[in-house]
Amino acid sequence: MKAYILDEYDTKVFDCPAPTLADKHLRDSLAAGGDATPRMDVRFLAGGQMEVTTYSWVGVVRFSSVEIRVVPKLIGGKLRVLRMIEYAQDVRLIARLRTDRSLPAEGTDLFDLVVMLLAEETKKLIRDGLIRDYRSVEDSLDVMRGRLRIREQYLRRYGQLHRIECAFDEFDGDVPENQLLAAALRAAEPRVRDLGVRNDARVFGSIMAEVCDARTRDADWYSRTIRYGRRNTRYRPAHELAKIVLKGLALTDRIDKSTVNLASFMVDMNAVFEQFVTRLVSESLAGTNLRAHAQQTVRAVILDEESGETYSRIRPDLIIEDMTTGRTVPIDVKYKLYSDKKLSSADIYQSFVYAYAVDGYSSAPRAGLIYPSMNAKSGPALRVKPLVDAQPARIRGAGIAVAAILDALSDLDKSHVYAEIIAMIREVAGLHQESAINI
Repeated sequence: MKAYILDEYDTKVFDCPAPTLADKHLRDSLAAGGDATPRMDVRFLAGGQMEVTTYSWVGVVRFSSVEIRVVPKLIGGKLRVLRMIEYAQDVRLIARLRTDRSLPAEGTDLFDLVVMLLAEETKKLIRDGLIRDYRSVEDSLDVMRGRLRIREQYLRRYGQLHRIECAFDEFDGDVPENQLLAAALRAAEPRVRDLGVRNDARVFGSIMAEVCDARTRDADWYSRTIRYGRRNTRYRPAHELAKIVLKGLALTDRIDKSTVNLASFMVDMNAVFEQFVTRLVSESLAGTNLRAHAQQTVRAVILDEESGETYSRIRPDLIIEDMTTGRTVPIDVKYKLYSDKKLSSADIYQSFVYAYAVDGYSSAPRAGLIYPSMNAKSGPALRVKPLVDAQPARIRGAGIAVAAILDALSDLDKSHVYAEIIAMIREVAGLHQESAINI
């Protein structure tokens, strides 16, 4: 199978044999994706070629005879993806890897690396002892256990005595914490290329399958169901990896759950980058008079004139609040190549709506936009030029050097990183030095 490598937001044309029907289904699913932006656009051209356009999703897509790998060039490689997730989710992943364990061979995709770390984390949990808990069970038994389900016994087994409908509490490891790991290892094992990683996934997946029955591969269900406390907080690193696996493979499962030849594993770097920037800004502003509010819904912005009710809501990624003046400035976070090209019209329009909606009481409404860059970069600085007497609004962009910041965050003293982020936020939001105070 031929393998081709692309960066994010790239377009290339490759040689490709005639696509199969399954290839076309995979192409259509990648283009739809169920998200605001497609995972990948694929066009099968005449003459045995294919044109591939990538976006913010990185990972691997395997067609019947061609493999496409999208590498995270903007942040400096696949290891940095996991380091961003480590920081954003406040868990340890790579740092807990055994020093004598080598990474998958050069050229393997992000998927093998994630599964390898998942297997290592699962091994540690098994070694330290898996969680067991009580769970409610309703079953038909030969002997009475717990309490009799009278209604079910009457409706299902009227006049029968050889089977009894019972409800009881079972104390075992069949709980969501273990089910999530079992589901991820089971889904990953047949699709891993590295033989060592595949063997680990098979071994630890089999152990987990004996402990519990994974009833779903819906990562969002586990996120809603599992709440972390003293008993299960040690599961968090493994769970974050498991959810990456399940979300990354969700598209493949929708196409054909039985396939091992056709597969896609993709990570949305836009979501990862947004989570990373949110925590970075929040931590940096601690101790100042500025506060960062994440994903705060703003209602009553776009109204239906007839009903007077909210027609649409807006939800900036960040809202920076000056605790001294009460001023709020919205900031959007985009994983795009804005250090090398102009802002898209859609992002410009969105930012100006945010400016007027959130910072509209200011004499100069303002909004910001943060994007990844190889080096720290200021700009662009845009302004609406009113055709009539109206308040001008401004947008200020800033690129953050993700690779350099990730390296600096490994230092014990992070004050220099925080100082750079504070200065960037003040510039982007138009909030001056005097608006911040030390505590």
